[in-house]
Amino acid sequence: MEKSYPNKNIEYYFILIWLVTLIGFHQTYTVFFPAFDGFRWEQHFHGATLMAWLVLLIVQPFLIRFGKYRLHKTVGKAGYVLAPLVCISIFEVTRMIYLREAGRQPLDRLLAQLSLDIPAIPTFGIFAFLAFWFQRQTATHVRYITATSFLIIGPGLGRALIIYGGIPFPVAVTATLYLATLLALLFFLYDLVKRNPLTPSLVILVIILLNVACWQYQTSAWWLATAGTFTKLFF
Repeated sequence: MEKSYPNKNIEYYFILIWLVTLIGFHQTYTVFFPAFDGFRWEQHFHGATLMAWLVLLIVQPFLIRFGKYRLHKTVGKAGYVLAPLVCISIFEVTRMIYLREAGRQPLDRLLAQLSLDIPAIPTFGIFAFLAFWFQRQTATHVRYITATSFLIIGPGLGRALIIYGGIPFPVAVTATLYLATLLALLFFLYDLVKRNPLTPSLVILVIILLNVACWQYQTSAWWLATAGTFTKLFF
């Protein structure tokens, strides 16, 4: 039987991610409210779905805290629609960037840059699917739901590091990926120490490491071939 998971006050962790995201995207997005001149529908769609997902992550633990279990289940059903929309939004923004930059940059460089975006689509989808699949197993459910937030940390924190810290883009991205890996590793070690079932935390850690590998080896032949095939099939 699964023992307790370190999810006490986890809503404040989600609130922190939300705040970091708002700070990170302020100079590059929200400061242009309400006109948003030069922005495309894909960017608005992407931002709206991710913000909605973060709100869902924040609200659900509070409902549990205050004993609103029936409302928690009802609100959670929105995730069945919202999670696919998040995946679609990541895809649409990735395709938009690719088509916009095609012809402006060498193909290999453009495919290498997609190493951050393409893996995020199945990663988020897998974590969300597993969270829904194991919704009756609370500890496992919380693990996978929390794992979806690992993908949201990067964009907001990365932009904050670049804009306010003057950190180069590759370094900022690498730092956020390492942070996600550290969180996944800490959750795995927690389960190991508490003698909880290791499969969920191990799955999360392995998938996050695969994302890191795609980024670190973005100029390798295997990644360029993978990204090239993906763009030919879907873009």
